[in-house]
Amino acid sequence: MKTNKWLSLTLAAALNLGGWLTTPALAADTPAPAHGRFLQQLAQRLNLTDEQKAQIKTIREDGKQQTAAVAKDSSLSEEAKQQKLKVIRKDIRRQVWGVMTPEQQKQWAAEQRELREHRRGGVAAGDAKPQNY
Repeated sequence: MKTNKWLSLTLAAALNLGGWLTTPALAADTPAPAHGRFLQQLAQRLNLTDEQKAQIKTIREDGKQQTAAVAKDSSLSEEAKQQKLKVIRKDIRRQVWGVMTPEQQKQWAAEQRELREHRRGGVAAGDAKPQNY
């Protein structure tokens, strides 16, 4: 039961992984859902171009389709599904990272380190690439 609950939470998180990467509601006068506000803030902080936002949206949509396919694949064990989801999430991060300029990458990595430090209540490893969204 714990595995199913964990998998459900993981799938929900993976399906929403790029939820903040959707481009609707980027207009300042349009109220945005939480994930839309996050993208709006991210776009402003990193100064993402419209082309970058479109590329990230495509990456997110592809990841969402891959995640849904894993969730529906009854031939996979729970452990295999979890492993595939981990690979998909890592690939999404890699692709989004590749869309960013070196300056954006540096800023995003710093923000991600701060988030990890806050979550862990201490100093996180100082790797250059972000680990989580």
